[in-house]
Amino acid sequence: MVSIIILVLSAAGLVNFAVYQWRMIWLTTANQPLSGALRSVAGIETDAIGAQDFGTLMRLSGEISPSFNRNTPWLREVKGYYVVLAALQKAFKPVMQNSSWLCNEMRYCSRFVAVVLDQHLSTDFDSRAADRSS
Repeated sequence: MVSIIILVLSAAGLVNFAVYQWRMIWLTTANQPLSGALRSVAGIETDAIGAQDFGTLMRLSGEISPSFNRNTPWLREVKGYYVVLAALQKAFKPVMQNSSWLCNEMRYCSRFVAVVLDQHLSTDFDSRAADRSS
């Protein structure tokens, strides 16, 4: 009985650590500065990226590069997290409508997609410039 409790507590601690590790990875990415390339391509002010821009950024990433969604680390997980947050917001609309935590989490998801898209655009521009100079 004691060994089962220890096993359950250890598994819970491991899952807790994994969730916090994953969250820190994508929050660190989301806090990276954005270039002007994203503003020109997406038409969104880089300082004003909000939760409502998530769908626009995901559509744009699919249009720019179909392999972007498959090849980008953590994008599927962040998208899933955003969907869960949006479902929570919809299900508990009266309670969660003005929740600053929920709005911040959704904004971080949008910001993550924006940063990853910006990095992809920068890499793509650099590779095209290198091809032209060769």
